[in-house]
Amino acid sequence: MSKIRLATVVFVCVCAYLAWIAASRIFLGDNDEGILFDAARRILSGQIPYRDFFAWSGPASSFLIAASWRILGISLASARATVIFDVAAMTTCVFWLTERLAGTFCALITALAFVGFEMLNLGLFANHRWDSAAWMTVAVTLVYSGLEGSGRKRLAACCAAGIAATLAVLCTPPVAIAGAALGVCLLFAQDRFRAAAAYVAGIIIASGSTALYFASRGALVSMVRSAAWAGNNYGIANHTYYGWISGGYFHLFAGATVVGASMTGILLVFITLPATLPLIATMWLWKRPDLKVIAIFACGVALIFSAYPRWDLIHLNYIAAPFYVLAAALIANSRFRKPVAGVATIVAVCVLEMVGQRRLSEPSRVTTVGTVHGSPADLQAVSMLLDHVRPQETLFMFPYRPIVYFLTLTRNPTRYAFLQPGMFPASDAKHALDELTAQPPRWIVYMDIPDSEYLRLWPGSDPSRMRMPGIEAFIRERYRKIDQTADFQLLEYSCLHCFVKPL
Repeated sequence: MSKIRLATVVFVCVCAYLAWIAASRIFLGDNDEGILFDAARRILSGQIPYRDFFAWSGPASSFLIAASWRILGISLASARATVIFDVAAMTTCVFWLTERLAGTFCALITALAFVGFEMLNLGLFANHRWDSAAWMTVAVTLVYSGLEGSGRKRLAACCAAGIAATLAVLCTPPVAIAGAALGVCLLFAQDRFRAAAAYVAGIIIASGSTALYFASRGALVSMVRSAAWAGNNYGIANHTYYGWISGGYFHLFAGATVVGASMTGILLVFITLPATLPLIATMWLWKRPDLKVIAIFACGVALIFSAYPRWDLIHLNYIAAPFYVLAAALIANSRFRKPVAGVATIVAVCVLEMVGQRRLSEPSRVTTVGTVHGSPADLQAVSMLLDHVRPQETLFMFPYRPIVYFLTLTRNPTRYAFLQPGMFPASDAKHALDELTAQPPRWIVYMDIPDSEYLRLWPGSDPSRMRMPGIEAFIRERYRKIDQTADFQLLEYSCLHCFVKPL
């Protein structure tokens, strides 16, 4: 079987597996997915990011989901098509690059390990980090292909790499560091500056089109202001140490028996691979690698810096693909290759089988966004919301579970899909309160979260921003509780006649 056909088989198999386990799996605990879904719904209704609603990251992820909904219809499964593509594309690139460096057998093992260990660390939910990591991995793969080729094929590959890198930046702007690293590497190609010029041409095509689009809709200045907002507010609240996990590592062993602690320690070897593989990959620096390998390494290191200040294990997991390739190629040429390949295969297969068993055991429910499956607690919360709330009614989620807007297909009267305590300044809280006062929503979904929980999730948060007293007073004075689950309280506006249309 040719390498292209085998890579296609890898892509199709990963897509099929991920679609089965994750396309319709509901999970209420992920916040970033809800932010993207809310933005995509607003885009479909004609709104423009930054101008008409709050957005602080790149716009491309929301537009990709909106495009998927436009083609496939609004459902959870069609929204997840983008992240399924992301992981399948990264897995295929990992296979393709590893095959070039270490052969087909090693490439297949590495691709299997990549999917398995990614699923061990993360659930599969739409996220701009998945998108940017996928497109940047595609970009470095195209650069590698361009450096292998010559003539027009090289220039075409480098131009396509520039477009892919720009798409990654439009999903997560800080990954521009990785795009710049690839451009610098191309400056050292044998054809002097032609490859780098083709790469820059791709960037100009993609970024110029985007700038023209937002400028024509009066949103370019707002987009720049959003970047300034992120610079002033995002970094401090979201700062973590390298390889950090929520609550720290010690809590994983709290109350565990000797056997349990031993098993947790063994599992941590695989869970922490996104943090340890970059250290292994540095061994390439002593091997005097060629420019193609340097491009992979430089892109990977730059992606780590782009994740700052979120250097926690989850964010390192998104950008781990280049280091799987480099570490696998190193191990393939060592005397440890057979035992490492055996252990990696066994653990990856066990993880994929475990995830599959969970898929088979989870209950399902018909909802407004299609048939979904998930944990009983999450499905109970969804049922509670859908028993009371109807599509197109007004609803405000406070402080932070924006997935509710998508599940209920309700309208948010404010420009904010979320208000993260400890990060948003008082000016944003006041703006949201003014919008709520001008148009009180019929429903509010409220979560009473202690300050300690916010600080556990976002340890760098400003303690003085933990509460938004104006919004909390608005809710307390005007709303009454209708129903609740373990996490959510469903509140209804006390002035019921305000929502009854006159005859």
